[in-house]
Amino acid sequence: MVMGIIQLENVSVDFGNVRALDDVSFAINAGEMFSIIGPNGAGKTTVLRVIAGLLEPSEGSFLFHDHLVSDINRQDLRRQAPMVFQKPTLFNTTLFKNVAYGLRIRGIAEDEVQRIVTDTLDLVHLTNLQNRPARNLSGGEQRRASLAMAIALDTELLLVDEPTAYLDNESAEIVEATLKRLNSERGTTIVMVTHNFLQAEVLANRAAILQHGKIKKVGTVSEIFRSELDGFKQDEFKSNTFSGFARANGEKAHERRHVSIELENEVVVEAIGRREGKVTAFIPPQDIIVSKEEVFSSARNSLLGRVVRIDSHESTALLTVDVGVDLLVQITNTSQNRLNISIDDKVYVTFKASSVRVF
Repeated sequence: MVMGIIQLENVSVDFGNVRALDDVSFAINAGEMFSIIGPNGAGKTTVLRVIAGLLEPSEGSFLFHDHLVSDINRQDLRRQAPMVFQKPTLFNTTLFKNVAYGLRIRGIAEDEVQRIVTDTLDLVHLTNLQNRPARNLSGGEQRRASLAMAIALDTELLLVDEPTAYLDNESAEIVEATLKRLNSERGTTIVMVTHNFLQAEVLANRAAILQHGKIKKVGTVSEIFRSELDGFKQDEFKSNTFSGFARANGEKAHERRHVSIELENEVVVEAIGRREGKVTAFIPPQDIIVSKEEVFSSARNSLLGRVVRIDSHESTALLTVDVGVDLLVQITNTSQNRLNISIDDKVYVTFKASSVRVF
């Protein structure tokens, strides 16, 4: 019988006069991968911080293993529910000592510390960097290091905030594969926050859709996507997400290779990935360069298109460029003004093959 591990009952969180969460209720079963999906500002990270014991609800109840979480036992919860943040916090020492830190303060024998750290670094493909200062690692390596610090503790619950946001393709694939292994081989219960519905579809068993601090639906991933996603704005979930057919066009390197993906209307993009045949491709809007003249660079994708829409959001502008498919490009308002881009302008969009996520 599957037992519940997390239960939120009518949880609300207020920050001053702002209600970040509003009457949120759902339960998470032991051993499942559960995803909290929603656009930026929906309250996803606030939910995760409640579950981590880092934030006390303004109203409602939060139960861990059927016990009400309060000031009396919140510290125990924190030890059992490590949270991996988007921005890693690493000690100013070697990668090995960072991963070993949590084990040593728990009094684990040193020979066991050595074994666990070695195995964990191998899991996240960082073994060869164990003696390097952790703060000198690349952004993707630091995120994997932060994940390793949590994994080494071997807790029954792991909380991950936007696990692959802004990561290079290789690091993103390693993080996703690691989470899958933890869940399937160790039975770790994983709660993952993401705005990327494709990632949730690939990884999660069940999900909750969160919008404006309220739960819209909780269910299996297939139920969520069949019934709910059409109600969201396209640019919140679906932009730059395309179905296509991938064909290999290069030698394999660590199980990944260059592939050409044929989208609709004979649009072809170059990517790096493991999959061939029918795939789904996602191109992060912030990874695309837009220009009025063709850019000559190492980037393998350069497409000519027409600007059909411009949306301004505070310091950024979102350009919709028709290249045969509608491609969303995120640039700063300063860049838009400097380039003097207007509706109906012909522009080039350029992006690296490594920027294209292949599912």
